[in-house]
Amino acid sequence: MTDFKNEFSWSKSRDGLFNECKRKYFFNHYGSWNGWDHNELDRTKRIYYLKKLNTKEIWLGQIIHEVIKYVLNQLRIGKIISLSHAMAILRKKFEEGFIQSSLKRYTGFNSKSHKFFEKEYGIDISKEDKKELLKKAELCLTNFYNSDTFMTIRKTSIENWIFLEDFLNFDFEGNKIFLSMDFAMKEGDKIILYDWKTGQERTADFDLQLTCYALYVSEKLGVSPENITAKIFNLSINKEDVFEINKEKLEDMKKYIREKIKLMKSLLVNIEENVAKEEKEFPKEEGFYCSRCNFKKICSGEW
Repeated sequence: MTDFKNEFSWSKSRDGLFNECKRKYFFNHYGSWNGWDHNELDRTKRIYYLKKLNTKEIWLGQIIHEVIKYVLNQLRIGKIISLSHAMAILRKKFEEGFIQSSLKRYTGFNSKSHKFFEKEYGIDISKEDKKELLKKAELCLTNFYNSDTFMTIRKTSIENWIFLEDFLNFDFEGNKIFLSMDFAMKEGDKIILYDWKTGQERTADFDLQLTCYALYVSEKLGVSPENITAKIFNLSINKEDVFEINKEKLEDMKKYIREKIKLMKSLLVNIEENVAKEEKEFPKEEGFYCSRCNFKKICSGEW
């Protein structure tokens, strides 16, 4: 059995699941825990298997982010990756992803293999769907390369790049807060935060996410909120939105996180050990999200 401990934390994605469906939240953060262990209960392994599925849209966003991260990391060490080179990497990842999903080798245990949500649930991805998906990916990468944002990054001294880590965390009133930031850099006495998007616009969600990023930077680096600017670059529509940060926003963010943590912990039987109540105590939300939920097989009892 694993020695890992299921520690409580808060993140924008975790918050989104909690708001969407408490049962889905349970499966994702508690029901699936330790499901990577071959000696675990069969049901737990099945939940973990379902957790690791991705819809084609989410998977597409991931590989676009991976390519951009590679391009920026190479730039960081002085190597310039051309658009044609980056596009070749993207197309290779794209084709490999479709091949992997069709090989029936996915078990949930190997992090290098994956399976589309659509494949698991018998939803057809037609040749035309695949063609449109690749077209969107190529457009996103082209828009990034041709953007003022990328030009600004290239012109900025590497010494002013702050971080490119995938996963960041900080302590908030004794709770670990996780966030994933795409890029950040200094500009004079200011700090600019960037996040790339490839899906539909949800401005309210973006504001929450970026304010959380700003809270991290303010707490971690001791930067005044007024000196932080957060930007969303939606690659699919070639649109950049700027979100202003101020002290009031950060205080509202703290209040929001504090309240949501309290609600999340109300569904625990042991807060110190992060032990959840029984599955039946997590209400099942019936509605729009059910049809696109990874866990509908296990939730409905058909698996």
